Amino acid sequence: MTRTKNAIISGIAFTVLYGGFMFYQYGTQHALISGPIAGVIFGLLMYFFVKSKTVNEQTKLEGIDEKAIIHSGDANHFKGVEAVGGRLYLLKEKLLFKSHHFNVQNHQTTVDFNQIQEVNYFNTLGFIPNGLSIKLHTGHIEKFVVNNRKTWKKELDNLLVVK
Repeated sequence: MTRTKNAIISGIAFTVLYGGFMFYQYGTQHALISGPIAGVIFGLLMYFFVKSKTVNEQTKLEGIDEKAIIHSGDANHFKGVEAVGGRLYLLKEKLLFKSHHFNVQNHQTTVDFNQIQEVNYFNTLGFIPNGLSIKLHTGHIEKFVVNNRKTWKKELDNLLVVK
């Protein structure tokens, strides 16, 4: 259901942005026709992309028992200016991100719980409430865009208290 909701939100956002561009370039009539059409197409493409077997296979953890996964979900990991798409996994003693191969900076990142100083929220683009910020004891901050960030923080905080 979350993937469907995200595809709809992406489609609406693209409709507004593309419609605004078309309005500026060609006027109201073009914007009212092409904006919604482009938004629906973009939303559908996003939905089929995140549901694809290829993306699921590329972000699947190897060598880890499914029972060891406490929580997982689609996520972006900020690596410089790129929001690298992939999947975030919460395990008993670590947080693990694995990117899919449709990114410029493909990678896998592991954050052991003993490295974490605190877990906070941040807003993507300054106003979208979907960011999870992991501050490490070194002062470095790992940023992730996730769905249901309150659930992620609650699960992380619970496990960090136990460690």
